[in-house]
Amino acid sequence: MRDGDGVGAGVSAGAGTGTDAGVRRSMFRLRSFRLRIALTATATALAGILALSVAASLTIVHRRATIIDRMLSAHLAGPGFQATPQALWPATDAQLNASFSAFAPDGTTEAYAILRVDDARLGPLYRSPGWPRELDGAGLPDGAGLHTMDGAGRSWRIGQASSGPVTIWVGVNRNLSDAQLRASLTRFGVAVLVLAALIGALAWYLAGRAMRPVRHLTDVIVGLDANQLDQRVSAAEEDVEFAQLVTVFNAMLDRLQRSFLQAARFSGDAAHELKTPLAILQGELERHFARAGAGADPVLEQGLADMLDEVRRLDSIVRKLLLLARADAGQLAIPLCPLNLRATLDELAEDISLLDVERPLHLALPDRIGVRGDAELLGQVLQNLVSNAVKYGSPGGWISLAARAKDGHWVIDVANASNGIAAEHRLRLFDRFYRADQAHQRRVPGVGLGLSLARDIAVAHGGTLDLAAPVAGQVCFRLTLPAV
Repeated sequence: MRDGDGVGAGVSAGAGTGTDAGVRRSMFRLRSFRLRIALTATATALAGILALSVAASLTIVHRRATIIDRMLSAHLAGPGFQATPQALWPATDAQLNASFSAFAPDGTTEAYAILRVDDARLGPLYRSPGWPRELDGAGLPDGAGLHTMDGAGRSWRIGQASSGPVTIWVGVNRNLSDAQLRASLTRFGVAVLVLAALIGALAWYLAGRAMRPVRHLTDVIVGLDANQLDQRVSAAEEDVEFAQLVTVFNAMLDRLQRSFLQAARFSGDAAHELKTPLAILQGELERHFARAGAGADPVLEQGLADMLDEVRRLDSIVRKLLLLARADAGQLAIPLCPLNLRATLDELAEDISLLDVERPLHLALPDRIGVRGDAELLGQVLQNLVSNAVKYGSPGGWISLAARAKDGHWVIDVANASNGIAAEHRLRLFDRFYRADQAHQRRVPGVGLGLSLARDIAVAHGGTLDLAAPVAGQVCFRLTLPAV
């Protein structure tokens, strides 16, 4: 047993670890498919551009250093440095600066190149004005080749050439070259960022175009309801990759429409077929109930009365199911006739007063509440709301009937004193056959079809029926109908 428990614990721990990892992955996962596509395409393109940029930058840096060294070596080996009169060294210095000026940023006032000429017998012959003192003395390179030296906060590439007793040193300012190179690479980096932004915008646009069939399907799905299951999406203009998805979606709608029509037809047919035997059964029970009353058999009389109540209850359920089936099938024909609901509300207020004389009743009704519809069906809606207010309201609590005009509609509120409706019940209050837990007992009559049927009737009249926002100490149902 311990081994089995250990295995179970291990599996549970593993499952928990996998679940936690899945949660962590979902936290860092972008929910937008279009955004993921755009970012992935942009990141891929940017990675390629950056790799190419790094390779190109390294090549440029290496190539630039090679060119400077070759130019410096060419100057040192040139015939002008073999036997130049002392008076021409300043001109040679200017020529060197002009030669290497292309490797410095524009507008720089620093020397691009420096020149020093020493004669072993006569001493120094020439020294550039910008020659660093740190490069004097024994620190200068001796012998062929190019060397990198630092002086006065600068880095110099220095080469040496000799012609008899004359030794010549030429240096190139590497800092200016590096500054120009950094400026060029900065401009190149800005161009890369602009290019990445353009690629991202293009990827976002192309991802949006690719998602167009999905958005089309989404729009169709959002617009679907029980009365619009005949909508279909054309696959003729879609891409090959999405054509199959559209075809499958249309086939699903076909199956759904057939199933819904069959269910609606069955509900209507079943309710219609049950009406006749229930009517016959009710008539027979009423007849036998009258005979039992004449025979003074209280037990039989009570049994028949209970059965008669149940048959009447079944008859009410069947009638409501038949109306719901017609509403689902879009066959709930409403004769739109002008009528004044004030009279109906006055009758309901009178019924409340007769049922419970001590129950406070508040009325806030205008003289005329003009709507277009079926008086019997709208009366059934209001009767259901008032009945619920009486049945489920606080004992001895008040009931309020109010109506007001708003934006071309009549807003009718049926409210009652109550401890409120729990959130889990508010969400399902209009579901068919749903009743709150405390109402499942028979001491509160009903089967949970009244509110669902009332809402369907309101919608068939072009209106709505909703549960108003919760307010402490009361429950309010709000019926909205177009005004005339």
